[in-house]
Amino acid sequence: MKLLVSQMPYFGWSVENVFSLPRDLGIEIFIEFGNRYYYDEVIEKVMKGRRGSLSIHGPFTMMNLASKYCDFEAVMQTYRIAFDYCARYHALHCVCHPHAEWPEYEGFLLEDGQKLVVERVLKLDEEAKRMGVQMLVENMPYRKLIFDQKDFTEILGAQKELKFLIDTGHAILNGWRIDEVQKALQGRIYGYHIHENKGDFDAHLQIVTGLYDWKKFFENYKKYSPDAAIVMEYAQWNAAEIARNVEHIEELML
Repeated sequence: MKLLVSQMPYFGWSVENVFSLPRDLGIEIFIEFGNRYYYDEVIEKVMKGRRGSLSIHGPFTMMNLASKYCDFEAVMQTYRIAFDYCARYHALHCVCHPHAEWPEYEGFLLEDGQKLVVERVLKLDEEAKRMGVQMLVENMPYRKLIFDQKDFTEILGAQKELKFLIDTGHAILNGWRIDEVQKALQGRIYGYHIHENKGDFDAHLQIVTGLYDWKKFFENYKKYSPDAAIVMEYAQWNAAEIARNVEHIEELML
């Protein structure tokens, strides 16, 4: 099992909290909140002597691939930076957010937004492959989704070139049946962001909170995506809490 911890709570100087995590755990780095000098230093220190893998969370802030006003060439250039780090450090994958909030401009149609997303995600995926990188498309947390569960599995799922990362907290927030998604996309789910919430907002709570049936989740994980990377993407954590979560996951995997 490839088990990783997200950098999520620790940006800037506080990324030092990530350096001391056990070396058998992998790390997922958000790539857009610093310059190249910062990430050259951070990734070297994070991965020094680490047996666990690296993954990269691709850029997403202020980007909406569903909008006709999205400067896609600028998006592509930003993703190339992420893909470059993935290639240099042999990262497991690069995570792609396919869209942001529902575009608010007059005349926006869902079908048009979906068409734009498919076109652009396929171009990003093609560029990732050209650079030797595995890109994974993630489900989103927004209340008004461009791709609900059905459209995510049927429209994006119909693009056979694509592989996926399922974010459990986003799915829980929007009432998705994660087991159905796992079955529909079996063999093409290469990663998970695991966290949970109370159904009110995307809280990124630790799974030891126990709000979700994680036993069932891991049963289906083993059945449909046994080799997928598991990234603990928590809004808050310390080393002792990560150790407790790792122990809990290992128990659920038995």
